[in-house]
Amino acid sequence: MPHRPGWSAAASIYTVAGAVCILGCALVPESDVGMLVTITGGLPWSLSLLTLGLSPGVAYTALLMLAGSWALNAALLWWLALRRPGHHTPSHPA
Repeated sequence: MPHRPGWSAAASIYTVAGAVCILGCALVPESDVGMLVTITGGLPWSLSLLTLGLSPGVAYTALLMLAGSWALNAALLWWLALRRPGHHTPSHPA
């Protein structure tokens, strides 16, 4: 059972939103608003899209990079949600 219900809710919402955004971009690639929302939700990792050139296959590569961005952010949120709160005691008494 998660120890941090607020983080669990945030991670769940973010994970579902990411799946919806990525699927939306895959199904309706011409939607500029959908793409902007997906890029914004994947920040800061989605900035890697700036490294792409205008070569064939760039849309597929961009979608993979966006999916990776959302997955990395979701993993970080789930890590925060599922980690146990630690007791922060100084290792060396003052």
